Amino acid sequence: MKNFTIREYQTLGPEGFGDVQIPKGDFEAIRNYVIHCPAGEGQTEKSRVLETHRGLLRARDYVGVLQTRSGTTIEILPKLSLAGVMEKQEQRESREKQIFLRMLRRFRGTNFKNLDEASIQALRNFPLLDVFISLFLDDLIELTRRGLAHGYEEVEENLLVLRGKLLLAGQLRHNLVHRERFFVRHEIFSANRPINRLLKSTLLLLHQKSGNPDNQRRIRQARFYFEEIPKSDNITADLQRARIDRGMPLYERLLPWARLFLQGNAPATWRGSHLAIALFFPMWKVFEDYMAYRLHRELSDWKIQTQHCIAYLIEKNHLDSHDFRMKPDFVATKSGEPSHILDAKWKQLDMRTHMEPKHYNISQSDLYQLYAYGKKIEGKEGRTPKLTLLYPWNENFTRPLQLLYEDDLRLEARPVRLDDEDIPIF
Repeated sequence: MKNFTIREYQTLGPEGFGDVQIPKGDFEAIRNYVIHCPAGEGQTEKSRVLETHRGLLRARDYVGVLQTRSGTTIEILPKLSLAGVMEKQEQRESREKQIFLRMLRRFRGTNFKNLDEASIQALRNFPLLDVFISLFLDDLIELTRRGLAHGYEEVEENLLVLRGKLLLAGQLRHNLVHRERFFVRHEIFSANRPINRLLKSTLLLLHQKSGNPDNQRRIRQARFYFEEIPKSDNITADLQRARIDRGMPLYERLLPWARLFLQGNAPATWRGSHLAIALFFPMWKVFEDYMAYRLHRELSDWKIQTQHCIAYLIEKNHLDSHDFRMKPDFVATKSGEPSHILDAKWKQLDMRTHMEPKHYNISQSDLYQLYAYGKKIEGKEGRTPKLTLLYPWNENFTRPLQLLYEDDLRLEARPVRLDDEDIPIF
């Protein structure tokens, strides 16, 4: 297997072209899919992981991994600025993965909450695909130690004894000659359940995809416990039928992993006839959820609401109703203090570019949005709120940037250090 690493907004091309170069056949297969994939297959302009750019492919603001049918694996890592001395490429990639995994641990709707710091340190040098496989195997190996869930499954069989319900149509079809037999429907207590069939299918898939010897060893270890369970013949149907009973927390964590690997059902999915696995995560959303964690930890004496509707932009329309909800990323409130409105933006600011048209790389629409939040809260509460935009720290944006709208209404853009969680935001 060949592994390649690019970062957000870098280009991918065949030999001799692009920031990162991959075999021509793999490049053409991915490029053709990007060009021809219809929007109905999970592709909208915003959700495209790669875009065409001057005959090449350019990564967007998604981070994750894809693997082609030929086994070529491409990692897309976040574009991060790391404080400190210059490092070798391998060391830098290791630190970037460490930061990304710390952020991903706080991403809502995923199975990374059990990823502790020791695991992050151990996995930081793994390819991303094997990181995800390793996390799945951690829970699966623990499940095999505790024992697979059994349940009563309804089966139809031709038996020598009458058991359950005799099926007359089947009896006439199968046993006109063999009158000593009974074609019946009955229940058996078995581990052959939809959820276990899905896990078996996932193991078989990952056995082909993992290039890590330790993961391969653990996959073989787990497969021993699924020896008597068939793989899923209909993954979609089994995903619909999979039932997780009470007291099955490991299955609650494993089912999303099975769905992730078998269907590519990640927060951003991107699969086609030339792709074996594609798992990607939108960095603007990962950053937003990570900021929620940091704010709750740092502003512990404030009430912090996420995506909370603070007001309506249109208070009254022709139907005598309000319209256009205003929902900042975070609203922090505390008795006796003005409200604090915060938005998180996954973007690189540059304090050197303060002149037009750059304006520090701050989006004009973001400035308008925060101004509208401020004026609405000011009119609603009778005092001026505090407005903040949060951006990742970089070497050209190392200190807060103060912007005055009017009178006392101000906006502050703040850098957030991602490589050190102990450095406070405020």
